[in-house]
Amino acid sequence: MRKFTRLLLVAVLFQAGIYFYFDQVILVPAATFSQQIILEGNKQAIDPQKISTDQKYCAKMQADSVTFLTADNKEIKKVPLQAEESVSYFSWVPNSHLALIGISNSTSQSTSVTLKAINLDTNSLPQEPKISGLSAGAKIDSVAFSPLVNVTYMRVTAKTSSSIYRTDANNKLTKVFTNSTLERIACLQSVDMLLYDNKADKSVYARSTNGKIKMVSPKVGHFALIGTDKDDNIYIGRLSSTGLVSTILKGTINGNFTEYQTFTTPSSQASITVSYDGKLQLK
Repeated sequence: MRKFTRLLLVAVLFQAGIYFYFDQVILVPAATFSQQIILEGNKQAIDPQKISTDQKYCAKMQADSVTFLTADNKEIKKVPLQAEESVSYFSWVPNSHLALIGISNSTSQSTSVTLKAINLDTNSLPQEPKISGLSAGAKIDSVAFSPLVNVTYMRVTAKTSSSIYRTDANNKLTKVFTNSTLERIACLQSVDMLLYDNKADKSVYARSTNGKIKMVSPKVGHFALIGTDKDDNIYIGRLSSTGLVSTILKGTINGNFTEYQTFTTPSSQASITVSYDGKLQLK
């Protein structure tokens, strides 16, 4: 009887060990950065903008490279930088492992800028739009990308000007226009349409591929562009007399703007963004 009891106890412990192994090892999902922050007490500050949408990957900026890491600190890809190169822009394309990196290359003669597209799911090397012959200090500081129509808009700023460039599915690079009073850009997802605001007249405009421009913000009041979402909703901020955003309005390319959210304390345009899913974010 005692022998039977011992065998039964060993069998139970063995089965429990198997269940524990499956639960703690086999069935554990891939680590994410949110889990890492909770488990490690946020020992190292992680910039949320450098983390992919699904929180599986993070980009680390260094003087000589941009390194992509998993949540358990495993390096999966490294983009080397030359001595004269620096990163001026970084973002993840929503719901993907595609990173967009704006790089400036400055020499004593001139400056060139390049937009690199790094896809962690493939080893493809797409053609990179490069703009040369720019003035000293020029850099890519904003990008609007529409995966559905495969169009990218870039804002390149220098000391006294801001220029918008566009690339399409055929990798054709064109200069859209130059405007020193341009504040923010965005684009629609289902159609090739650039949105931007003008801090001179405090209005929001839309520009189609044929060059037609129309004002989309209400004619009464002053407004700033906040952004767009995946359903082509447009978010703009009503400006107070001090130039701060007091209310967010939501509408479409046809107008129809209605009040979406009011702030108890007005905020700067730079501190307000809207996510791909239409969630307002205040820095």
